[in-house]
Amino acid sequence: MGLVSSSYFADTIVGWLNLIINIAAIILEAWAVIHCAMQRPDAFTALGTPIPKGGWLVILILSLIITLFFGVLGSLFMLGLIGLGFTGFYLLQLRSGFRELLEGRW
Repeated sequence: MGLVSSSYFADTIVGWLNLIINIAAIILEAWAVIHCAMQRPDAFTALGTPIPKGGWLVILILSLIITLFFGVLGSLFMLGLIGLGFTGFYLLQLRSGFRELLEGRW
């Protein structure tokens, strides 16, 4: 009897953790899409990225769609993790570059 209840408890905890991770990923990816959409196209060339604004928008929107439908840890978890990686790269590298570009540190 104790084995059944502990298994149910573990499944419940894993389910809640998956939900929290997916919600956090969706928020981050939506933030990246909105930020990317608000930037000027010439800012991407000023930063020296090989991918233009349209390419980044496509990558970020696709990663958001994959996360919305399949989740980061869902059936296509590898695509979700790759999309989350692109989102992290955009937010950590390009967003900070845009901030430095606007503040005139270049």
